[in-house]
Formats: sequence, structure tokens, C-alpha cells
Amino acid sequence: MTRFAAVISLAVVSTLAGCAPTTARVADPWKRLSPALWGAEAMGQMRCSFYLPDQHLYGEEIGPGRGKPKPAFVWPSSVMLSALVAAARVDPDSYLPMLREYVDALRVYRTNRAGVTGLDVWPAPKTPDRYYDDNAWMALALAEAYEVTHDRRDLEFATESLNFTLSGEDDKQGGGIYWHEDRPDRKHAVSCAPTICAGVLLYRSTGNHSHLETATRLYQWMTTHLREPDGLYADSIGAGDGKVDHSLYAYNTAMMIRAGCLLYSATKDGRYLSDAQRSAQAAAAKWVRPADGAIQAEPAMAHKLAETFLDLFGIDTDAHRRDLAARAIEYAHSHCRDPNGWYSRRWDDSSVAALDPIRLIDQASAARTFWILAVSVESTPRGSGTPITQ
Repeated sequence: MTRFAAVISLAVVSTLAGCAPTTARVADPWKRLSPALWGAEAMGQMRCSFYLPDQHLYGEEIGPGRGKPKPAFVWPSSVMLSALVAAARVDPDSYLPMLREYVDALRVYRTNRAGVTGLDVWPAPKTPDRYYDDNAWMALALAEAYEVTHDRRDLEFATESLNFTLSGEDDKQGGGIYWHEDRPDRKHAVSCAPTICAGVLLYRSTGNHSHLETATRLYQWMTTHLREPDGLYADSIGAGDGKVDHSLYAYNTAMMIRAGCLLYSATKDGRYLSDAQRSAQAAAAKWVRPADGAIQAEPAMAHKLAETFLDLFGIDTDAHRRDLAARAIEYAHSHCRDPNGWYSRRWDDSSVAALDPIRLIDQASAARTFWILAVSVESTPRGSGTPITQ
């Protein structure tokens, strides 16, 4: 990845200097570096427009005629953190300081209730309003951050967020995790699936088998209670009546694909890989539009699905999965921006009017995926499979 450095650094400097979106395309000689350039461009735009320098946080929304944005909710903040992690893996000189600053700033979201500390939807001080899924997303992003920063404070932060999420688990319906600490009515895939992934990453970093045990327990619960016959994952199950909400959201299945990949890597149990492959096939049939490869979902869900296709490609080397991801990401970059260069609220919509408001979560989702694809491009031999850009 050293050959990325010069061209990425130039993109970072150019974007930050101009502080304006651009829809310029990359010249042919740099085609294979395009995803990294797209990532640098998107990160620069967010830094210029969403960054709150007095708090070292990022705003929730911006738009014409609006004043200073409020700090983002914790879920978009977790996506922003994951984008910085992915960028810092590729270009640590440019992005590791930003990552370090942001992780420290995010501690302002911590609140304590009844002796249990977790992340609130908005920065403290305030009356606690805490979601288990928000903390699961943040635990996952913080576990990734620790792999880059190697700072024990980040490991402790990730573990704290994971422990709060696990405080939402009980034995009703055999286990599973609620959505909100004040609403113990349904057990949700969106709370469990990222918790599994965070658990495996923390096991990988620490060797603590309790994290792996947590991941395998929740994985078994998910496959028993919320897996559909085709390998997709339902939304939730009632804690009391056991009634399943069969609504399908791309990020639930995507995170279970990633969970299967991570658990396979950790245990070498082929069942996890087989599950991930089956779910990926069903997810592609459900959400990928055959005509142009677009993922038919909101960015916060679409980017996770595209990334898990790349996760699976990294294990089974099926080039079709990499090409699914690359085609979808290329479509989002080429077709799903408004006239000012901001990424839209869908990854399958090419008719994008000027956005108002412009949401952090949509921009950070795109940036994260560009950096993830950049790593895949760099690690894929030239001439193998379909080109990333046309």
C-alpha cells in the first residue's frame, strides 16, 4: 500500500484546501487507485463541512442556509469512526491523527445509569437514552480502531461498549439482545449481529475466550431464531410472544455474513463459511440489481453488504463476490451523487436532486467502502477478474 501514499496525500491536501465537493474522474493511469482517491475526496469533504473543531466531533446534518450542525447521533458517529479506521489502515500518516482525536472525543457520549456505563444517542450530560444496537456498532468500530492504534484505552472503550450491549441480553426466547434499555419487548438482529463481530475482533486482539464464547452463543441464537430458510435474516422476535418480524434489512444479513467470515477465521469451523456463502448468495439475489449491479438499499445498509462480499472474497477467493462489491461501489460513486457531489440516501438511485439536508451517515458510508475497496484492489493481482472501473 505504499504506492498509494503520494497520490492519496495529494488528494487529501487538495480536497482540504478547496473544501468543496468535486465530481472529477480519475485519469486512466490511476484507475486502480481510484477507490483510494474517492475515499480521500469523501473524507476531505466531510472534514471541511461536518467537522466541529471545538468538540472534535462531526455534525449530524448540513444544508443550505443551516447554521452550525449538532453533533451526530452515536450510530452515524460509529460509521464515521469506521471510515476513519479504514482510511488510517491505508494512509496512517494522514488519518491516524484524525482517528486518535475522534476516538478520544467520542467519550463525551458515555453516560452511567445504575452503575452501567454505555453510549448515549447524543453527548452527555443528559438523561440517558441508550440503544443496545448503537453500542454494538460502536463496539465494533472501536475494536477495529484498536487494531490500528494499539492504544489500550481504545480496547477498554470497545470492551465497555460491548459490555453495555450484553447487558441487554437475557434468557427470554433463549437469549438475544433487546434494542433499547428501556424497551425490553423485542430481541433484534441489529443488536446481535454487530455484537458477534465485535466479540470476535476483541478475541482476536486479546485472546480472551469469553469474547469468542459470546460471539458463538449469539451466532447460534441468531441462526436458530431469526434465520430465514433462504439464509437471510429477519428483523426481530417478540420477547414474550415469540412472534417474528420477517422484515428484511440488508445490514442484518450483511453483518451475519461478516460474522460467519470472522468466526470461520477464528475457529476454522467450515459451518461458518458455508453459512456465510449461503447468505451471500441470497443477499445478492435480494438486494443487488442485475442490470447495473446497484445495491438497492440505503447507504448505511448497502455499504455493509458490499463490504461483506469483499470479506467473503478474502476467504474463498470467488472473484464473483469481489466483482459484485466493486460494481456496486462504482455505481454509487458514478451515479448516486447530487449536483454538488454529495452521496445520496440510496445506492440505487441515479436521479439525485440537490440534497437538503446532507447526512453524515450517507457520506461516511461511502468513504468507508471506498477505503475497504482500495485495500482489496491493492491486494488483488492485476488482470484477475473484472476491472474495478470502466
